Amino acid sequence: MEDPILRSYLREFTEMYKLSNEKESDIFEFFSAYCIIHRDFSEHTDLEDVVVAGSHDTGIDSLAIFLNDIHVTNDSQVDEIANRHRIDVDFCFVQSKTSRKLKASEVGSFIQGVKEFFSDNYMKSNEEIKYKSNLARHIFSLSVKFRGKPRLHMYYCYAGNFRDDENLRARVNAGKDELKKLRLFSEVCFEFVDSDRLQKRYQEVNLRVEKEVSMNEFASLPQIPGIRQAYLGLMPCIEIVNLLSNSDGKLHKAIFNENVRDFLSKNPVNDEINRTISSLSRRSLLPALNNGITIVARNVNLVGKKFTLADYQIVNGCQTSNIIFENRNNNLDGAVVPVKIIEVEDKDIINEIVRATNRQTEVKDEAFVVLGDFHKKLESFFVSVDVPENKKVVYERRKRQYRDTIYKSKNIVTLTNLTNAVVSCLFENPVDANDYYGVLLIKYDEKIFKDGHSMWPYLLSAKILKEIENLCVGKSRRNVWKFRFILAALVRKEFGVLPPLGNEREQAKYAQNALTIINDEQKFPALVLEAERKLARAIRAQSHHFDPRNAHQNRSFVSELLL
Repeated sequence: MEDPILRSYLREFTEMYKLSNEKESDIFEFFSAYCIIHRDFSEHTDLEDVVVAGSHDTGIDSLAIFLNDIHVTNDSQVDEIANRHRIDVDFCFVQSKTSRKLKASEVGSFIQGVKEFFSDNYMKSNEEIKYKSNLARHIFSLSVKFRGKPRLHMYYCYAGNFRDDENLRARVNAGKDELKKLRLFSEVCFEFVDSDRLQKRYQEVNLRVEKEVSMNEFASLPQIPGIRQAYLGLMPCIEIVNLLSNSDGKLHKAIFNENVRDFLSKNPVNDEINRTISSLSRRSLLPALNNGITIVARNVNLVGKKFTLADYQIVNGCQTSNIIFENRNNNLDGAVVPVKIIEVEDKDIINEIVRATNRQTEVKDEAFVVLGDFHKKLESFFVSVDVPENKKVVYERRKRQYRDTIYKSKNIVTLTNLTNAVVSCLFENPVDANDYYGVLLIKYDEKIFKDGHSMWPYLLSAKILKEIENLCVGKSRRNVWKFRFILAALVRKEFGVLPPLGNEREQAKYAQNALTIINDEQKFPALVLEAERKLARAIRAQSHHFDPRNAHQNRSFVSELLL
């Protein structure tokens, strides 16, 4: 890797994801997937679920499928989403090369691999690509639920500097035309992502962004405890578009991750906002009719009427922001919206802002779970447990709250991770753990995250799953990843019968004994290895009709295994 800046980012990424034992080319595959998928699609995507590179990869290094911006990995997830909503589908394919030069033959092989994913196969493909191809077929079988035809996105990432080449462009355009002839997609997109664009993407994914915007009419708010400075004013919509745009001029989705509400595409509130922005005669009413946008930033610098915002996120006004961005190519002259700009030093204040400013339209129930008192106590409890810092797991209730701390990805659990862990370890249902976490929160509403529960079993579950995931990173043990929930349940059962969740004394004793083994760098891997062997023996004992690729979703098989 010749580019020193890209090399430094790759080194930081390697440490963050514990990939130091992997080859540079393999690390670059994970890095490219991170920069593409976490920026353009969803940060709630495990890289081990999308990297498919290896033998017989048909020129594809990473592959992800999204329904309504949710990453899906199995038929049951697809069915759950399709049963609740009409669906938008995005297929994302990534090729990664550490070389500095582009080769038309390699670009051609990548496009051919994508084409064969959706049509007849001439190249031999590995099991992961076959599995995802079958998943794609299942999605197309539900086309009656589509809002429109799926979108196809292809990215070719490499470590050089892009120079437009007529032959390369011709090869790409010919490949795109072949894919369009399949008549499966509303859009077929292909992008070369060179070293400079990878660097910008990496910065944007990690919210290391800074934008300057103007606001002619504003007032500073009085001093508020926990808030360094705050302003209320009217910001031109063209300045909002600037804030919302990433380095490619597309919507920067990461800045909405603090916002608890999805963009609700078609509903009366959004339709009214759209009509107001689009109408020249009604546009002046926008500040009076709209609740506005709330922006929280790590740093706010004001010079004259220009605000420089660093590491900012939109915590309210997701719908308004999206509709403004959708209208960016229309004439937005004279259109302004109310905006609050807040520089916050207290993370709990942000939670209060989120809770207070997101009550206007439909909000997913699971969105507010993490703001509750029980979760606040869990966050404090996880940090307070007396173990060496490198052995801790910490609960990230707010995105990036542990950035610039000693805690890395290997230490951090989110609401999604914690829900999966609890369902697997405490309720011994690792098949359910494959579902979208919002579905699990509804399904287990009467059982999970309840006042009166001890904090210890939640910590124990999180620790077991996180340590198993840490043992599965990289390509060498990728085949174990999809079985991680089963392994977590098997390992937890090795510690004996779980006491009642409300019995603090017994739960503390049980968890502390288990954590002693989990934190032992010899004993815990041996325990996981024995669980893997038990799983492998059970799979081998099945009849020839049994599909081992889907063993992690086979309820009867898993139930018998856990007896």
